[in-house]
Amino acid sequence: MSKRMINILIGPFLFFAMLAIPFPGLSYEMHGAVGLLLWMLYWWITQPVGPSVTSLLPILIVQFFKLTPTASILGNYFSATIVLIMSANIITICWTKSGFDRRLALNIMLRVGNNPKVLVTMWFILSVALSSMIANAAIAAAFLPIVLTTIKAIGIEDDQIKNSNYAMAALFAVAWGSNIGFGTPLGGAMNLVVVDLIQKYTGTEFMYSDWVVRCIPLTICVAAPMLFMILKTTHIEYKSLPGTKEIFQKELDKLGPMKRSELIGALLFFVSFGLSMARPLFSSLLPTFTPNYIFMLGALLTFVIPGEDGAPMLTWGYAQPKIKWGVLFLIAGGTSLGNIITQSGVGGIISDALVPIAGISPFIAIVVFSIMGCFFSNIMMVTGCTALLGPIIIDTMLKLGQNPLPYLFICYAAFNISICLPSSGAGPAMVAGYGVDLKTMIKWGLKTIPLCLAVTIVIGYLIYTFIPGFSAIGI
Repeated sequence: MSKRMINILIGPFLFFAMLAIPFPGLSYEMHGAVGLLLWMLYWWITQPVGPSVTSLLPILIVQFFKLTPTASILGNYFSATIVLIMSANIITICWTKSGFDRRLALNIMLRVGNNPKVLVTMWFILSVALSSMIANAAIAAAFLPIVLTTIKAIGIEDDQIKNSNYAMAALFAVAWGSNIGFGTPLGGAMNLVVVDLIQKYTGTEFMYSDWVVRCIPLTICVAAPMLFMILKTTHIEYKSLPGTKEIFQKELDKLGPMKRSELIGALLFFVSFGLSMARPLFSSLLPTFTPNYIFMLGALLTFVIPGEDGAPMLTWGYAQPKIKWGVLFLIAGGTSLGNIITQSGVGGIISDALVPIAGISPFIAIVVFSIMGCFFSNIMMVTGCTALLGPIIIDTMLKLGQNPLPYLFICYAAFNISICLPSSGAGPAMVAGYGVDLKTMIKWGLKTIPLCLAVTIVIGYLIYTFIPGFSAIGI
């Protein structure tokens, strides 16, 4: 029997074993919820099937084993969060088709020069900044080919990448930087899971501007030590890269003048983003025109507005295969798993167990949740980790009589330090496919995570302690 088949069978074995083994104090629904958690975690880690396929399990298991109403799970697979991510994805597909994503990256990098450390720094900063507004996978997919072009231009071939510190630093700058996309809610599905949790807790709409003022400082807490570790703990073998600037110019020249479809695609995204940020100004006049539907309008317009050839900028035939359906399933599956854990009562048991520890002090609570979340997010997608642990953080802190929001934000920043494995996110998965040695990725990740985690916990706690507005709803 193949290793893949063994891993496939172990998943359902864990589920049925959990159903069969009696545990005092656990109901049938709790047994099933824990069994499903073990099954999905095992398949997410070993990946005998794609992570997105694993994310479909909640539908089947809930329907057959009645752990919770099926309708409550099906709704997660086309929720308002899914609508927003799909709509933003469609607009960025327009970017890719027109070449605007490459034009943007090349114009910025052309101004950097040939200093390898400056180049790595710019790749990292650009990846962090843009992945806060665009899906992480889209940024990694747009930038990594350009990075590879510059690597090959200085004589480093595919089979030599793992032996070059510069090549590794440049690739990790994009892979890791694109994974820290939580400066705005639009940076990825995991951010919208947090927004959804906050809205369910408060019962009111959570404005994107509220998110930005809290999460940009936390983004810096994660990003600054990560960049420090990439640059300061690695001996880059070049002082100056030959011909890099010329390569960027050559690639830019190939694109020619900016096209109509590039300009319109850029406007659709940034106008949608701007309206989402300005939502507090018109929320009372247009209460139903939330960011989900602002971006849906922008996405629909890409199929209506003509490009330079008179045809629509996008057709469904072109866009449909390029939509990140797997990412959407992953969001829904992670959210569903979190809901099943919570609705079954397992989340309450975990939070009960954490109450005595978290109750020691706010700092200890932040440390415990941050380390737990960082561990899980490095073996599974951040979205699934957030959907699983987010409700537990809220429930635990409510039992302690404390506002859970500051803890949720600070610990969520720690969840985004997910850089060790291909299962940590789109960026790490892509660089693994480009020839980065997995052992090297783990080694670099393990030496970087402790510093990022320590800085995030300490600075986050100081913000929570000395800035009272950080804990309040509303800027």
